[in-house]
Amino acid sequence: MSSYQEEEPSNIIISGAGIVGLVLALALKKHAGITAELYEKASSFQDDVGAGMGMYANGLRVIRDISPSLLSSIRKNGYPYLYRRWERHDGTEVVVAEESILSDNDAEIQSMGISRWRLQKILYDAVKDADIPVHFGKRICTFNKRDDDDLVEVMFEDGTRRLTKVLFGADGNKSTIRGIVGPSSKLEYTGVTCLMGIAKLPRPPQGVRNPIASTSKCHGCFFPTGEEEQCFQFHFPTSTKKTDKKNWAQCSEDKVGKDECADLAERLRTEGWHESFLTPLSNPTNAVKVGFCLLKPGLKKIVYGRVVLLGDAAHPSVPYIGQVAQMGMEDAGIIATLLKELCLNEDGHWDVTNFGAAMDIYERMRIPRTKELIETSKAMGKLQQKRSMNKRYNAVKQEMIKRDIFFHETMENMLPGATYKYAEEVANALEKDGVLSVLKGKKDNREKFPYV
Repeated sequence: MSSYQEEEPSNIIISGAGIVGLVLALALKKHAGITAELYEKASSFQDDVGAGMGMYANGLRVIRDISPSLLSSIRKNGYPYLYRRWERHDGTEVVVAEESILSDNDAEIQSMGISRWRLQKILYDAVKDADIPVHFGKRICTFNKRDDDDLVEVMFEDGTRRLTKVLFGADGNKSTIRGIVGPSSKLEYTGVTCLMGIAKLPRPPQGVRNPIASTSKCHGCFFPTGEEEQCFQFHFPTSTKKTDKKNWAQCSEDKVGKDECADLAERLRTEGWHESFLTPLSNPTNAVKVGFCLLKPGLKKIVYGRVVLLGDAAHPSVPYIGQVAQMGMEDAGIIATLLKELCLNEDGHWDVTNFGAAMDIYERMRIPRTKELIETSKAMGKLQQKRSMNKRYNAVKQEMIKRDIFFHETMENMLPGATYKYAEEVANALEKDGVLSVLKGKKDNREKFPYV
């Protein structure tokens, strides 16, 4: 690879083979027939690490459009949410909502929980089956955009190089690619650290539980990730001085020990927490800490010529409405659909002529969309934390949550995320830009879309 001059340039390089990078590679292959090259800094993927994650209809639509069998495999390895409960820390139920409202009663894309490592393994196996190359132990350290041929020269930490027509940065919260194109934006700690993990639990509740504790000044989230498995999360306000910066915006490198989990369970027990919330802490399969971070300032651009950001590299978020990974999946589905519509020539082959126009639409679609969801999630986190710290405020908000669910069948702030239909939004954006009219020969807008 060091003598890249002798090789054909890559069509597309994806930096990062996490969940979003893998979904992008699969979507590009399915919708546009483009085989990307994935480069991952880790030496390999590991089983039984990290915690769990929720998947919602907007992300599952992207998966289903790639492959119904892939969606089926993911569903078999996770667990559906039937209900969403808001509770007090002593187990008293405040209100409950059926989860099917978020998927418009479509069982295939019903909200679900899954262990993150299992989802990554399923996606990686699908990538291998599609003959998409994944290169492990390849950390991108920098890149140069060449003026003479518009290629991007990618340099790796091991001294090797690779030319590519397009570089997608899907390399997560601490993105190297973002650090190069948007160096003025930095991750800032939000003041909340989460202890989260996976525990074996026979017959886990069939849905999401959201307890609030004024005694502990914290709030939690519990959801099933398998038939006998549950993810637990405890969100604590933690000052910068008391948190480990290595855990900011990523899972702690060292697992949280069982003794620390047991000590937390004992403390919460004395503060009146119901045993159903403490049982996962008694015997966790694994547990980690994460200090939640946001990008300040948020990016006003995510497209830099032939270099494009997506997922957490473009819009790091907080998890309070379950949309962190889903936004990245939306990115992937939209990118692949736009390339299919605008960047294939008459023979159906990849052509970069209209790549800039396609990514202009992508950027204009994604920045307002992700900003809205990030702000909604931030507001939800602040609401939960304030409820845990003020009994009077909590009592008022409990009644407001009940009213919200009476009118909307769930909390209204959950709807914009899960109900988003990326394919319809792409079609609307193309129609608005006049692209479909150009393709149909009805409108002369060819200075913007020279090929079509």
